[in-house]
Amino acid sequence: MSFAIRYSLTLAEEETSGGPAGLLGTVAEAAGPLSALAGLTTLPLNVSNDVLGGSLVLDADITVTMGEGAVASTFEAVLVNLPAETVRTLRAALARRPLSATVRLGYFDDRSVGRHPVMAGRVVKLASWVAEDGLSRVRLTGQDAGGYALRMTSASVHRAEAANALDFAHKVVTAAGLTLAKGSALTTELTDHTVRNPTALDALRELAHTAGAPVVIRDRCVLIGPAVGTDDPAPVAFDPDVNLVAYGETQGEETLVVAPGEERPPTRTSMNVTVLGHPDLRVGQVVTLRRIQDAPAGPLRVNRLVHRFGVRTGYVCEVQLVAAAAGEFVEAVDGARGFTDRLDAGAERALLARPSVDVGEVSSYRAAGHQVSLRYGQSPPPSMSLPSVTGPVGDDVLLDKPVAAPFAFGPCGLMTPVYPGMRALLAHNRNLVNDAAVVGWLWPRTPGARAPAPEPGDYWLALPTGTGSDGQPTGPGVNDLTDAKGGRIIQARGLHILVGTPKLPQVGTRPTPPDDDSVTIEHHTGTTIEIDPEGAVTVRTKGSGIKLTNGTVSLSLDGASVQVT
Repeated sequence: MSFAIRYSLTLAEEETSGGPAGLLGTVAEAAGPLSALAGLTTLPLNVSNDVLGGSLVLDADITVTMGEGAVASTFEAVLVNLPAETVRTLRAALARRPLSATVRLGYFDDRSVGRHPVMAGRVVKLASWVAEDGLSRVRLTGQDAGGYALRMTSASVHRAEAANALDFAHKVVTAAGLTLAKGSALTTELTDHTVRNPTALDALRELAHTAGAPVVIRDRCVLIGPAVGTDDPAPVAFDPDVNLVAYGETQGEETLVVAPGEERPPTRTSMNVTVLGHPDLRVGQVVTLRRIQDAPAGPLRVNRLVHRFGVRTGYVCEVQLVAAAAGEFVEAVDGARGFTDRLDAGAERALLARPSVDVGEVSSYRAAGHQVSLRYGQSPPPSMSLPSVTGPVGDDVLLDKPVAAPFAFGPCGLMTPVYPGMRALLAHNRNLVNDAAVVGWLWPRTPGARAPAPEPGDYWLALPTGTGSDGQPTGPGVNDLTDAKGGRIIQARGLHILVGTPKLPQVGTRPTPPDDDSVTIEHHTGTTIEIDPEGAVTVRTKGSGIKLTNGTVSLSLDGASVQVT
């Protein structure tokens, strides 16, 4: 491979139509490296170290960083002695609309290498200064156009029926104007699932996480699952006699706390190699190593890649290789990406270990204080869409935790029944494990679970009168239902209604319900209407008159007299 290295950087104003997806069809790439120079204050502008291929011939240091995962690859270009009027043009253009950048790297005497851009991107930052050597410099920082489009596109997809996670991923990718690679797959089936994220990158990351699948974003294409590492060889083998400059090996052990029930990730071995630069190297490609003793068993996949170019320092690729089968998810072992991944993973595991909202199952109830003891905690697989109602509850224990109520005020409030086996929704104040409260109840959707069958508009209290050997409600039920039309029905084993302030008990005193199938309506004056369990009706007063009438005939009972009128 030649040591006569070349670069070109083409800058242009992007088309504004088409939203984020329109960022992919850039004027810069269409212009190509041979765009003519109409002046130092016009775009597109091409900068190069090739006197035959660029508008401006300048020294430059270029770094293109690519990584596996749902992340946007980045680039940085430092240009030396870019004319001041050109800098002003770039600043003005960047203020008006998106500014695209197309980076090409290669060799003067081998034009077959580097026919395609190393990166077509979007400039997100421009900085200029004069260095100690007296030369002006401009730093252009940006992101890969595909990753940028995904970052700028929000994701909102819903499917009521069962659907494969890849269906969601396809909608997210196409909405951003990218292509989903052939062979991509996600094994997870999602039912009644909603994807809603501020960025499509976050949505892809979550969808891939449901199946533990890798993601690679490169050259306007998204590879997911088995598409990563399948039939995707690197353009060159790595050989110390040809292009391998340096290499080393790293082993990484996960030392962060894992969530309850979660297995600790295995130790991962990676190789960090430096090779002579090749512009067609990409993340996700499978590399062949030659004449390297004790190299990890393959296949070896490019997990992280840095194209580093300098007119005075040369062109190399710094590559992190991981031993991984096609479609196998791996985390970065070292480097800045590995560090940030571990920070993110540590924060996520800490949240999983001490969540603010959790699910439990009642094991016992203590009436004094309206408190419950529960089993709690869930460790569902990422593929489970609704673990709160479909997943099992863990075996960790919480003792004597309060139950929230719609109204709780001193000795007054609304008390609801609690039975062992009820699935509780828990809120942990300040994420403290022991400061938990039951804030509601959930009907499980596990096999064999049952729930009421309301109609739209129902306001319905349904209570059991007994439980079976499995602890579940059985036998007759009591109900108080008001439907959407305003009709109300009350069904109870027995009923006692009392009216009148003088007969009301002190606040917090529990009334005694009837112990048989009777109905009693009682007034504080002592007048009662009773229906006994056999259906006999008795009306009693304490000296008060009784009058029955149909509007035409009246029957009056007053003291010892009976009168019909």
